Amino acid sequence: MFLQKLKVDTGFPSPLGATVFEAGVNFSIYSHHAEKIVLCFFNRFGYETHHIPMNRTEDIWHVFVRDIHAGQLYGYRVYGPYDPQNGHLFNGHKLLLDPAAKQLTGPVLFHETQLPYIVGHKKREFSFSRLDSAPFMPKCIVTDENAYRVFKSTKPFIPYEKTIIYETHVKGFTIKKEDIPRRVRGTFAGLAHPKTVAYLKNLGITSVELLPIAAFNTPEHLLDLRLTNYWGYDPICSMAPQSTYLSTEKLVEIKNMVQAYHEAGIEVLLDVVYNHTGEGGYMGPLLSYRGIDNASYYRLMPDEARYYMDDTGCGNTFNLAHPAALQITVQALRYWAEIFDIDGFRFDLAVTLGRNGENTYTPDAAFFKVLQKDAVLSKVKLIAEPWDLGPNGYQLGNFPPFFSEWDGQFRDTTRQFWKGDMGQAGAMLHQMTKPLTGSGKGKHQVLKKVNFITAHDGFTLYDLVSYNNKHNDANKEQNRDGSNANFSWNSGTEGHTNNPTVMAFRLRRMRAMLATLFLSNGIPMLLGGDEMLRSQYGNNNAYCQDNKISWLHWKTTQKARADMYAFVERLIHFRRDHPDLMALLIQAPEHFQEGLITALKPDGTPMSEADWQAFVRCFSIYLKDEKNKTFYNIILNAADVSIDYKTPAHDEKIKWKLMFETSETIDKLSVRRGHFEVPAWCVMVLKGTL
Repeated sequence: MFLQKLKVDTGFPSPLGATVFEAGVNFSIYSHHAEKIVLCFFNRFGYETHHIPMNRTEDIWHVFVRDIHAGQLYGYRVYGPYDPQNGHLFNGHKLLLDPAAKQLTGPVLFHETQLPYIVGHKKREFSFSRLDSAPFMPKCIVTDENAYRVFKSTKPFIPYEKTIIYETHVKGFTIKKEDIPRRVRGTFAGLAHPKTVAYLKNLGITSVELLPIAAFNTPEHLLDLRLTNYWGYDPICSMAPQSTYLSTEKLVEIKNMVQAYHEAGIEVLLDVVYNHTGEGGYMGPLLSYRGIDNASYYRLMPDEARYYMDDTGCGNTFNLAHPAALQITVQALRYWAEIFDIDGFRFDLAVTLGRNGENTYTPDAAFFKVLQKDAVLSKVKLIAEPWDLGPNGYQLGNFPPFFSEWDGQFRDTTRQFWKGDMGQAGAMLHQMTKPLTGSGKGKHQVLKKVNFITAHDGFTLYDLVSYNNKHNDANKEQNRDGSNANFSWNSGTEGHTNNPTVMAFRLRRMRAMLATLFLSNGIPMLLGGDEMLRSQYGNNNAYCQDNKISWLHWKTTQKARADMYAFVERLIHFRRDHPDLMALLIQAPEHFQEGLITALKPDGTPMSEADWQAFVRCFSIYLKDEKNKTFYNIILNAADVSIDYKTPAHDEKIKWKLMFETSETIDKLSVRRGHFEVPAWCVMVLKGTL
């Protein structure tokens, strides 16, 4: 079985993973409860060629193997007690992936040999499986990260007040893009293609946020349904990219992608998942962490350690309160930021990352403190999804001040207001002008909320105005999955229609919502494809749809799609070209108190508390820049009819000019005796001068 004898030294504990030196490779892995760990080598045909026992220094296992190099395939077999009731699932028959692996030979797909128990046994979780999983597992690839240090790109360092995020998927963004070579579509190289980069640069966004790129698992239930894990929110090795996203076998492809965007002045942000792993619940497979040291890496139930705390809804919760889990997570973040020049991270279910040993969230959690003090990570953008499914799981505004946060309240309010729901006008004003309150107060915190109307999870913008109900039948869960709280309205007809009246109405509502997004205080985030009317056919949970439901479709002659792209481009450039307007919105809380910002009724007088309680569907935000003697009036009309609007009565000498309007029915503002018409379902921006 073993082809040649290798020269082996003791090695050293740090850093974790496989580290390449001129004389060979050092391997290091953490396990507190293991009794023996064996390093396994494989040839390119997948046959096991060597078993190398590892040495132990406290809780770190290590060995140095001489005369091997980058490209060597490896994995681990970890031995110890098989005692599920006490949280131990050691099984040397299972090949395990290195949590610090930099590359895998292929995707992680479920196979029954990966299970710790015997399939079909009456007490499956207690039965010990001796089936070897190695033939059905990808192998780790020794990677020399120094090869990617040789060139550094110049980071754009986009200020928060100028940041515009575009959320998209590595595969779905370019898989149908026919003006780039077929071999690179759906890969990092496809993202880096000049035509792809030019598309985003011309649109005007500043930051591309990629859905998870780290290697992830496709679980058993999806394979049984002949579906796949499209989004990638089931990570296994957080430093290894998903192998299917590479058009070649070389990681330099990622570096080239980042460099291409940096040269275009665009940041690259990664959506990262550290709240759980792809090993699932207590009946799940042994792929990595679970077989290496289940009791250390996961949060187990105090009274029944065979079960997991599940604050994530994904079967397990990664235990960042444990030093080992914290170390591997920070090492992964540093790897992406330092080696590949990644500009920032969006943390999935970030409340979980701040839970302490008592499962209570705290902004003083160890993970947050490490980020704040780290020489590399303290200098990149950090964005929190401020909720999870655990106790007190909604923590918007309660993250450390160096975090930005997704504002789900902005999403829901904007949807409801432009749906025509009662009682939303006051909330809409608040969402457009509010700072992010909480532990980090003051001017610097104002811009650090991320506003969005749509994201990967939920309806696209087109579906938001085209469906009253979710249509998730393709997920094969009897339409039970996905949120029921969508605040959507089909504009008169459910789903696709060729009715020009309905289509015109949908387009008008979409333009109004997008204008609200880009004219609000905070960092706007655009869902990839919304600018080209992408539909998921009513599916609001397309996590398992690696097909036309999720992909962007580029080949179209539909005029409405081109018009929407042009509108979004114009809207983004309007925001960029009017920093004075955005500066007024940034300081809205202080300016409200000083009378420099006023909410007005259509008759030009200030809104009162009683007015907000009424059924208001039209109001404006009136902003004064007295130093420069310029004025802005942002008018929102979510009514079914046009509104006769008066200019502010106390500023009659101001001359008003129409700067932007979303109905696309007005070329020039016509003000007669202080009156003008605001079209139905429209946002207007007026600029006044004395």
